[in-house]
Amino acid sequence: MSDFIDKLKHASVSEPAPLGFRTAQKAVKPRLLIIALLEKPDVLESVDITNVADACLFDTKKAAEYKAVEKIAKSIKDMPCGCCISGNFNIDFEKTAIDFVVFSDEMPAAALLKSEKTGRIVKVEDTMSSDMIRILDNMPQDAVFLDDQAGDKLPLTWQKLIDYKRFSAVSSKPLLISVPASLNADELQAIWDMGVNGLIVNIADAESLEELKKIRKTVESLLPPSRRKRDKSRAIVPQVHTEAPAVADDDDDEEEDE
Repeated sequence: MSDFIDKLKHASVSEPAPLGFRTAQKAVKPRLLIIALLEKPDVLESVDITNVADACLFDTKKAAEYKAVEKIAKSIKDMPCGCCISGNFNIDFEKTAIDFVVFSDEMPAAALLKSEKTGRIVKVEDTMSSDMIRILDNMPQDAVFLDDQAGDKLPLTWQKLIDYKRFSAVSSKPLLISVPASLNADELQAIWDMGVNGLIVNIADAESLEELKKIRKTVESLLPPSRRKRDKSRAIVPQVHTEAPAVADDDDDEEEDE
């Protein structure tokens, strides 16, 4: 399995330490994961993100860019490296050094369906209907990236929180979003409470790295959403049930016989 997807699933829900005589293990503290989206591969030459991000992500539009990121992924041993694939080119996911990929619904399915070791994160728009989200939840991707059309450069609005809650309530897959580096603690807490599991933050230079460090420090101080809140959000999702055929009342049958 993808290292990042494994990390994402473990960080989404708190796991208590085992009971009895089993080897004691430290409980996993749930928290928001941070993915550093690097505009250019050479950004890593001037910044070190290994202590502030859980994964790095690159945008690739052609095969040459993808191969360049593969070389970077081989050199980074302490952090999962992923690609956001915007173009349409052939990729052998069984042999790639990339840990996970972010792709749109126009990505050819053949290569993705063969891969089991590469994490699959599908990119969707915030306009997707709840019915389509339910269908998507039964697809074999590992997580969902909610792309709200350059929302990472805009302030957090109430409408965005509604969208986050709707996606997290309808879908059981981990939810990732893009956010600006300027969010404060209250905004980050609200985002987590809405069911978001990971934040994608754009890193262009050393200055934006300092902002990323602030976000990481703030994220560490947040309070995990209570289990009651998570269960309640799942319970409000409307379900479609097929009505059972009406059963005739025995008393009515007797009256008709008379």
